[in-house]
Amino acid sequence: MTFFDDQLKKGIFQICYCNNCNNTIWPPKEICHLCHNNSEWKKSENRGKIIEFSKKDSVYFGLVEIDENIRVLGDISSESLPKIGQAVKMSVSFDTRPKYSFIVENN
Repeated sequence: MTFFDDQLKKGIFQICYCNNCNNTIWPPKEICHLCHNNSEWKKSENRGKIIEFSKKDSVYFGLVEIDENIRVLGDISSESLPKIGQAVKMSVSFDTRPKYSFIVENN
């Protein structure tokens, strides 16, 4: 299991980045693909915005961009129709694979 997976199991989303060239590395890797230095980790703010969404049955899901321009898919919880660009807070769970969920924040 990788550090990233281990942290997800604890509900923590870590961002992989290169301190040398100030590059976010997604998906996470141990070595920066630009300058080949070792990557480092920092904890995500778990905040982002909806890029696009859809609905299946009664569940919204979509593509969300979180800090450092990382895009992930997940369920979107909203009392009304979500909107493109709307602010969300991310939570993560990990069973056999990661599951990302987003709650629309009141602006």
